[in-house]
Amino acid sequence: MGKPLLELKNVKTYFQVNKHRLVKAVDDVSFHIDQNEVVALVGESGSGKSMTSMSIMGLVDSPGKVTGAITLNGTDLNTLSAKKLDKFRGKDIAMIFQEPMTSLNPVFSVGNQIIETIRKHTNVSKNQAKKRAIELLKLVGFSRAEESLTEFPHQLSGGMRQRVMIAMAMSCNPKLLIADEPTTALDVTIQQQILDLMIKVKNEFQSSILLITHDLGVVAETADRVLVMYGGQIVEEAPAYELFTSPSHPYTQGLLKSMPNLEDDKERLEAIRGMVPPAHQFPSGCRFASRCDYATDVCNDVLPELVKTEGARKVRCLMYQEGSLTPNEQRLQEREVHS
Repeated sequence: MGKPLLELKNVKTYFQVNKHRLVKAVDDVSFHIDQNEVVALVGESGSGKSMTSMSIMGLVDSPGKVTGAITLNGTDLNTLSAKKLDKFRGKDIAMIFQEPMTSLNPVFSVGNQIIETIRKHTNVSKNQAKKRAIELLKLVGFSRAEESLTEFPHQLSGGMRQRVMIAMAMSCNPKLLIADEPTTALDVTIQQQILDLMIKVKNEFQSSILLITHDLGVVAETADRVLVMYGGQIVEEAPAYELFTSPSHPYTQGLLKSMPNLEDDKERLEAIRGMVPPAHQFPSGCRFASRCDYATDVCNDVLPELVKTEGARKVRCLMYQEGSLTPNEQRLQEREVHS
């Protein structure tokens, strides 16, 4: 295999709020994305997903500080000046933000905003950029593409604004598209259209996608590989099919149990007890221990590492560490205790 398109190594995003409070929003995260691959980053709100994407894009403001390597096509983005990084954003790496109404400028037409992005990163005339903008709006499903260039964000529906964001993000054929909750607040039929559109555009431009979401149904339909995030860390990594058929980490198991299943006749879905701890109050041991059905005393004291288990799978759990009980041995032992 060749080098990955994007690679994060030991990335940390910390906020020193005051002398006594250090917020570890992203804590020692490492992963990669290959060419023409869709990787999903999933987890509950507060797990660090969006802050990971902001760190990749170089959009973390003071007092936040990002350390570690964020390499895109051989260039470490974390070492670039703001001016050089600005040349990468929009051209080599682009982002679809969670809420297009707050991401699009309300005082400029959508055409003006797409044309500005194209002219900033390519050497084309205004007329050429306008022609390209019309082509992009047609690609993302605008039937009146040329007329829509003059419309303002508030004149469009939520689904159409999201399509404008996708057109803008793909305007310069970026190698990597980061989609942060791209279907939030959209109705189900529009959600499916947006997802289909993203995959269509990815295949059109041979780009890769980092899909950030808490919707596991969306992940099952679109992702090649899944990263599960909890407490600012990756706790499991696996090919999508393997993760859904045999999840390893107790947190992943809990997330999947909370999904509705048409073949299941349960009256109530199972929920993971408790909440994600705030980033300035992470425990010294496993960050999921207080909510885990399999936790032992040692879990409260030892922070597990993310280790490779089998094939392309990785998991951060003491049950999988060398010298520890395997998951099956652990559960068998617990059954014997309770029987």
